Amino acid sequence: MKHFIKTALLTASLGMTIAAMPAQADETSDNAAVQTREHMMAGIGGAMGTLGCYMKGQCDLPKEVVGLLAEGIAYSASTGPDVFKAETPDATEKTTASADIWTNWDDFSGHFPKLQENALKLAEVAGDKAAMGPIMGEMGKSCKSCHDDYRTK
Repeated sequence: MKHFIKTALLTASLGMTIAAMPAQADETSDNAAVQTREHMMAGIGGAMGTLGCYMKGQCDLPKEVVGLLAEGIAYSASTGPDVFKAETPDATEKTTASADIWTNWDDFSGHFPKLQENALKLAEVAGDKAAMGPIMGEMGKSCKSCHDDYRTK
């Protein structure tokens, strides 16, 4: 439940951060963009971690919470391309985002719709671990593939 609360807070902060981001490109707005990306990805990671805990039987979650976690991932994935679209050359905030994101934009941004689709499928079968397993596997592969290609070590 602690992971769910953290994920919910990160998702809420994402929406507020996006709304507050200045349009101009400078150190302040670039840092805000980097922070927004990190909040979004932490929200997805937190939700995936909590779902993994549930799937392994290490924590018990109500079906409704499992569905909300999946829907949170879907929402974050729907915002992914917008959150990453602007390059942030003036950011002083530490980031693990690779410059390859923007040189291979079509490939990078193409990962988000598949993640969103799978997360929505997961929400539909929330609570049915047998049905959730293959979808979670696909989501994990999708996350790993994108991280391997577009996240610096």
